Amino acid sequence: MERRSVHKRHHGRRHSKLRRKQIAISAVICVAAAAILAGMAYSAQKRQKAMSISAGNSYDVGSGYRNIVYNGETYQYNNRITNILYAGIDSEGKMESTVQFGNKARADSIALVVMDEKHKKLTILPINRDTMTEIRRYTMNGNDKGLYTSHIGYAYSYADGGKVSCESLCEAVSNLFGGIPVKRYVVTNQDSMPYINDLAGGITLTVPNSDLEEQYPDFAEGTTVTLDSGNIRTFLQYRDTEDAFSNTGRMERQKAYVTAYIEKIKSMSRSQLEDSWESLEVMDDYLQTSIAKNQYLELAELMQKLDFSEDNYETLEGENKEGELHDEFYLDEEALQEKIIELFYEKI
Repeated sequence: MERRSVHKRHHGRRHSKLRRKQIAISAVICVAAAAILAGMAYSAQKRQKAMSISAGNSYDVGSGYRNIVYNGETYQYNNRITNILYAGIDSEGKMESTVQFGNKARADSIALVVMDEKHKKLTILPINRDTMTEIRRYTMNGNDKGLYTSHIGYAYSYADGGKVSCESLCEAVSNLFGGIPVKRYVVTNQDSMPYINDLAGGITLTVPNSDLEEQYPDFAEGTTVTLDSGNIRTFLQYRDTEDAFSNTGRMERQKAYVTAYIEKIKSMSRSQLEDSWESLEVMDDYLQTSIAKNQYLELAELMQKLDFSEDNYETLEGENKEGELHDEFYLDEEALQEKIIELFYEKI
């Protein structure tokens, strides 16, 4: 829900340049769903040993990530971490795979949910959709053409719009972080937002900025509001594209929502979690996941034990550049390596 003027076509590239400076997370509400479902992977991981792409060649992350050397120090991977990929797809309607590959919607929102059971910590690591990295490409009939460098958001687009797309995006994120295992995913589209909000019974929070105040007085800065199916998309999606850096304010609102959402889930009793599970079933058409649903209660309770605050909602440093066709984001390799070690490794 973005306000656009009749002059939009003349300002498109200007706004594209502005958006380069932001982390593209237009539907970050769904990251909260990843946080809820993230715990499912803990038990599911014990039962599923490998992931393979169903078209073309399978891929194996191997074991090279387990021990790494950086600045003369040796580090070992923390094997009590579960990584969950979240992606929000820029589409509406039923999500389903097709026989013909390519020309699918782009992954507009991408985040890695890192559940560290050893240190009792939950981290959400958003990834700019324009990040340039290795992704897998296919022919229209699904033949594997190998890896090449492009925008990470297209890792989903070039496949089948279903399992292969999800697994290709998992592979791209794994490659980005040095081959760490990313075998679990939660992928949703725009139509999932009201359902995810209802899963927690609605969210009450304090509006963090004045971006919506003129157009929507109920969302004045500092106001305490309860978000429901009628206003959730406005709060999370709206921005005035005629205003410079309008995505900054939107991301601030999204961060406030995710933080409040996770706090709400952590406060819910077992009976409340049981009741909320029923509402998840209605969003099957707007959800793609490799996580077994029958682990929900046990592992939602595990998630409740992990610490989370705004400080655990992190960013990746990098540089925006103007590409031939689209904006491009290049990660700062040194900062990335330090973040990988900080989140996933321990010195030995």
